[in-house]
Amino acid sequence: MMQVKKSDILITALRLFIEQGYHATSIQDILDQTNISRGTFYKHFQTKGELFRDVLVYSEEKMYVDRDQLLIGQDETNKDIFIRQLEVMMNYRVEKKVDALLMDALVSNDNEIIAFLKQIRQQWAYWFFTRMKQIYPEYRDYIADATIFLTGILHNANEINNVQIQPKPMIEICNYCFSLVDEVLSLLKHKRIRLFNIEEFEQSLLSIGQVDFPYNDLMLSAGNLKKLIEKLPANNDNRQHALDLLQFVQNEAMSENPRKAVISSCLKSLMNIKSIMNTDELVIYMDTLKKLGFCPVDLNP
Repeated sequence: MMQVKKSDILITALRLFIEQGYHATSIQDILDQTNISRGTFYKHFQTKGELFRDVLVYSEEKMYVDRDQLLIGQDETNKDIFIRQLEVMMNYRVEKKVDALLMDALVSNDNEIIAFLKQIRQQWAYWFFTRMKQIYPEYRDYIADATIFLTGILHNANEINNVQIQPKPMIEICNYCFSLVDEVLSLLKHKRIRLFNIEEFEQSLLSIGQVDFPYNDLMLSAGNLKKLIEKLPANNDNRQHALDLLQFVQNEAMSENPRKAVISSCLKSLMNIKSIMNTDELVIYMDTLKKLGFCPVDLNP
């Protein structure tokens, strides 16, 4: 019999949670669908709540990667890129019925789930807040209020759009909501009014703690390094070798059981390629891997 991986359980559980809701989905439903024993289930998850948490992290990681890849090599102040990122996030929320799932799980008596879901919401809010600071540095004192405005109107516009006979495309919703931000920021600055202090607002988001999606930074740094390598002349002997090494490291690092010794060996080879040696892109990539525990090597061997 083929061994069922943890990722297989997560995929099945996500589908059942979407179809039936958190409360209506039992552990037995998941056992039946994955054809595993209760003992095998408990090797991976102690409770249904822990499974639900891992399902959310697993499903959101792909969305975060898709969203953040849009910014690779781009100007962080580009409003069109930000709108496309919003589209990715909002389409994910609709496709995975995220809002309904969160509401269903929030009414549980599981304090750990409730705390985790608050972290999820803080994660979203903090990303909005950070991107708004990048896009509107001239409106810094009013970014907290603008973040609340944008997240609120996006949420409500999406809810109303979902019950329309002919829902509008998500990109149209995102464009419309974001177009109002310019007007709101201009008005706030002109009248010198604000509800929240930016430092206090940021600290409140950070105080609850961030949900850890470490591979987002890895995808971003790898994407930037790949763009640098691809700019090397086609006749450069090291160009394809560097791309192959980069892809291998990515695949290994993202696997269920990454081999750190193998990754370290490949990185030593990558670091010795003169065409990219000591570049900012390589330094950032190596630093990101070190933070994830995959790079026990020195940049200056």
